[in-house]
Amino acid sequence: MDELNENDKFTVEELEAIRIWLQQSKHIRGRNDDQFLVNFLRACKHSIQRVKEKMDIYYSIRTVLPEVMANRDPLDPFIRKVIQMGVSVPLPKTVNPDDPKIMLIRGNAFDGDVCDFPDILKIFTMIGDIQFRDDDQLVICGETAIIDLGSSPSSHFFNFNISFLKKAAILNQQGCPLRQKGFHFINTPKGFDIVINVFKSLMTEKNRGKTIISHGSSLASLHKYFPKSILPEEYGGELGPVQQFVDEWEQRLIDNREYLIHDQSLGVDESKRISTNPIAEEKDLFGTVGSFRKLELD
Repeated sequence: MDELNENDKFTVEELEAIRIWLQQSKHIRGRNDDQFLVNFLRACKHSIQRVKEKMDIYYSIRTVLPEVMANRDPLDPFIRKVIQMGVSVPLPKTVNPDDPKIMLIRGNAFDGDVCDFPDILKIFTMIGDIQFRDDDQLVICGETAIIDLGSSPSSHFFNFNISFLKKAAILNQQGCPLRQKGFHFINTPKGFDIVINVFKSLMTEKNRGKTIISHGSSLASLHKYFPKSILPEEYGGELGPVQQFVDEWEQRLIDNREYLIHDQSLGVDESKRISTNPIAEEKDLFGTVGSFRKLELD
């Protein structure tokens, strides 16, 4: 808590200050419940000015990503199919209660013949929204990602539109109440240097300084950082199969269907904005200027 500058004595006053600001910010349609606002306070180490900036970015970037933020119904047959693909899978355990939570991202589970990358990001965002509401450990201790780049069933995984990637990067960094702690890559393919260079180019300077480790195809190397007790069996662990956690999260999203659908209505109305749009100066953000064509990494 010291790292977050947390002090219960001032939290009530801080929450009231943020609520007043939201009421005055007519362009923002956003949540104002305690847990949601506390998450932003923690992400910004209780700097109210930074909360205002981050929250404005949070809703501004979501507004320009309808392909991610619209149609968030977990009972929709297509959405359920993407959820069941299991590309983004939060793992349930950590060694210590103050360790960062772990997000498993399985590039090898992505099937570009079934859906596109924005659909994957949609599910990732839906899961993240529930985590941010419910998981204090995630918000306080941050998150570490294990990214599995094992052979994908489709090279379309790398057919990214540059403008969309920039929006996605802002959504998951500047506009997200998440403290990213590190990135661990496993089953890295030939040409991984291309992937990591693209990855780093989209990161903020702060995140480029985080731990970024490639374990190649070595589970033994991965286990030096993540013991078997907190990993699924596909990664030499003792937690059971990944599909178990995919199924659990599918049900959890369904249980929170009303919450997820309600968030579709939140965002910004630029016609009511008095302040400067915090993402307006991002180059190429609102136009399509090219894409990363299918990189041959096999």
